[in-house]
Amino acid sequence: MLLGACTLAYYWVPLTAHSASIQWDAADMHYPLQKYFADRLLSGKLPFWTPYLFSGYPLLSNPEVGAWYLPHWPFFLAGVTPRSIQLELALGAFIACLGTYLLLTRLVSDRSAAILGAFAYGFSGFFAGHSSHVGLFSAAAWFPWLLWAYRRAMDSAALRYTALGAIAGGLMILAGYAQTAVYGFLGLGLYALSGLWSDRQRWLRSAAIVACILTGALMLAALQILPGLELTSHSIRAGASYSSNTEGVLKAEPLMTLIAPDWLGVISGKYNGPSDQTQYYFYAGIFLLPLAVLGALKTKLRTPALVIIVPALWYMAGPAGGLYYLGKLVPGLHKFRAPVQGWFVVALALALLAAAGSDWLFRRWHITGLRIALLGVLFLDVWYWNAFRNPLAYARDSFENLYGAQEELGRQQVAATQPPLSRFHGPRNLAAMGPLDHPLDLKLETTYGYFALEPAVYNEYVDAMARNPKLLDGLNVSRVLNTAKGTMDANPGVLPRAYFPKTVVAVHSTAESKQALETLDPTAQSVALAPGPISQPTAATATVVSYDEQSYRVRYVIPSPGLLKLSVAWYPGWRARLGGRELPIVRVDHALMGVVVPAGEGEVTWQFQSNYFAAGLAITLIAVVAVAAVGVAPYIKP
Repeated sequence: MLLGACTLAYYWVPLTAHSASIQWDAADMHYPLQKYFADRLLSGKLPFWTPYLFSGYPLLSNPEVGAWYLPHWPFFLAGVTPRSIQLELALGAFIACLGTYLLLTRLVSDRSAAILGAFAYGFSGFFAGHSSHVGLFSAAAWFPWLLWAYRRAMDSAALRYTALGAIAGGLMILAGYAQTAVYGFLGLGLYALSGLWSDRQRWLRSAAIVACILTGALMLAALQILPGLELTSHSIRAGASYSSNTEGVLKAEPLMTLIAPDWLGVISGKYNGPSDQTQYYFYAGIFLLPLAVLGALKTKLRTPALVIIVPALWYMAGPAGGLYYLGKLVPGLHKFRAPVQGWFVVALALALLAAAGSDWLFRRWHITGLRIALLGVLFLDVWYWNAFRNPLAYARDSFENLYGAQEELGRQQVAATQPPLSRFHGPRNLAAMGPLDHPLDLKLETTYGYFALEPAVYNEYVDAMARNPKLLDGLNVSRVLNTAKGTMDANPGVLPRAYFPKTVVAVHSTAESKQALETLDPTAQSVALAPGPISQPTAATATVVSYDEQSYRVRYVIPSPGLLKLSVAWYPGWRARLGGRELPIVRVDHALMGVVVPAGEGEVTWQFQSNYFAAGLAITLIAVVAVAAVGVAPYIKP
């Protein structure tokens, strides 16, 4: 009750004030994504595909949607609003506080010390700084639960608490930020190793529990992991490697924010630290470091805390530290940028030490009111610096002023006047119409979007389009935002959503098709990744007779076989059927789709189906049954 009341008090202003709002990624990406998903869910449909971003995008394959993260579902079912996103953050903070408290009740004897540790983690600068990163925030909130479940499983009832650990780990993954989940599991591994330092006879039990927690978490989250891996393999991140990157590494100066919250100028608005100020704010109360030092000197918690802190800081130092290069040995770790995002692992270890230090104080000095004074001062301190005064925690203006008015303008002047079955083109990160992912809310088909996992071949098409504007025609763009003049210009050469190209040139590799974009004129020809030449008849017609967000029906008439192009972004999972026969999808113009149809008159049905969602769902359901059976088994009498 106390933790809940304190969380409510901590978030009272952003939850209730009209002049407070979510901001940055929380408004630009998480709010439009969640609102779009919730709207489709309430209409009885799952949006595996959306036509509004990147000329078509496999939406539910993107983990950033957080579609299967259960704590968000009450908000999905009630209807997502900017205020509900703020409620999600408050819920995440409560989850973080409660998990830390439960963990500390196994490690310290005084409950007040456990509450102090909960404040030091759940209301820490890490969460204040990442208040705009809803997925990261939510994932980090489950880290103490992961350690608590492991601790309980090692002490007693191994099966039951291993299952709870798998649930916590699964929720970390489903929150939608894989990097945080990976760091959390690595933190669990360090915590497990620290316990074996003094009890080497239990290493087999420890290894089995960690392995089962990890396996169970992966299985529970399989419905998101499998489609997400497919998307990642086709995204711009597939070819990225940050194994030698120096962006977002931990530097010495930001550590001073542990002592002085405005050391880098975050609070005063005069920031002078490393790029991206959300990554470099760590303050967790004026008592944190003194109590943590006391806990390290006087209690046995020094071993697990230091085993977590030292490798984590060493890794976050980046390539200059050396340990960062070992990231190549962990599958996928070299794909993650900004290792400083792993600070939550250190933040929890410091909170544990601070709780241990206060526990030692409370047991040594039985001073009336000491517990209340320490807890009260710490709470007010972190509330003042990490919430009330902190510009990272929330915006000091209404959502309507910051985003809503611009979005309404975009709705009236752009979306309402956009010709059907055509696209609007503007620059990436277009903020003039509200949140950056405004096309989802406006139901405006566009060529742009705001995601980390943008499909790679589509990204290459758009990059080439900046050098070869004729590609706009083949992308079905009817209007272009002219940023130099501030006008919307019509594109007179726009081609239909579905049509027969005049000629088709076969290419035999993605490199060839990418190179062809530099000089391609879609009004004259298309290129297709095909094994042999494709002859196009001189007279052929195609008409889209019906469509929705995830399908098209195209009626055609053609005197001889030819390539029918659909100007929708290519992605595995699209199926085309003619009558009862499936037609192979052909990559056209590097990033779009087509099928070769037979002579005559017919109707091709295009439908998107996720390749891996069904398999992932089956694995998740098996894991749910297994976890439920393990949880219920102790209560079943023979």
